[in-house]
Amino acid sequence: MRGPVRALGSMARPVATTARRLSREPGLTVIGWHRVDGASSDGLSTGVDDFRRNLDVLEDWGATVLPLGAAVAALDEGVLPERAVSLTFDDGYASVVETAWPILRERGLTATLFVVTGYLSGAGRFAWDRAEPEHDRHRLASADELLAAAGEGLDLGSHTVTHPWLPRLDPDELKRELVESRTAMEELLGRPVDQIAYPTGGWSPVVRAAAADAGYRIGVTVDRGLNTVRIPRLSLRRSFAPTEAADLRLVLDGAYTLLRPLDTWRRRRGPSW
Repeated sequence: MRGPVRALGSMARPVATTARRLSREPGLTVIGWHRVDGASSDGLSTGVDDFRRNLDVLEDWGATVLPLGAAVAALDEGVLPERAVSLTFDDGYASVVETAWPILRERGLTATLFVVTGYLSGAGRFAWDRAEPEHDRHRLASADELLAAAGEGLDLGSHTVTHPWLPRLDPDELKRELVESRTAMEELLGRPVDQIAYPTGGWSPVVRAAAADAGYRIGVTVDRGLNTVRIPRLSLRRSFAPTEAADLRLVLDGAYTLLRPLDTWRRRRGPSW
């Protein structure tokens, strides 16, 4: 995490921790990753040792890790435990099922993987990966691999069909991305799927309404902050895990909540690819 951002978070941390201690509202923290591979963290990749350190921080902080759907249900019912956390992964990289998921299982932890259904064959590369030399870390999990991991307890949700920036789509395109991806996941799993992560966190009130119309109950953004009863369930806040353990502790303590205006500005701008 860049120095100025870390400095802002450090300054805000005492206020955030005091506010959380005084508040009687239960809150859910959602943490995200993309892929877990290699010896070091670089871009979308989190190094294996760094991932283990992330999980160590969660344990030291006293996190209660819950499946996302169960955590939201507990929030709705007013029975969410203190320091509740849900773990998520975006895109469907093979390293999640091959590396991250076994590590999580060793620790008795669960997670949700949001899958881009247009790549269920396991072939192909995402646009942002094609800008780099071809590497095994770009490899995607196949439908069979995803289904096997789901049988072991990994939760799967939708990440659209083609990973577009949803706010710029016309209504028909938006509906197709939301509905067809949900249908594909339900056909794969043989059960209802009602969770989606918006690609690159791109959402708007229009996108959120379309997600509801498409049958989703939970939608995940990349707007940082704590999820309380006041946060709409189809625009839940989420922070992606930083590399350094101290930075993840700042996230867990709520120190980056003040950066949501930056998230809103980024959401308007859209991705570069």
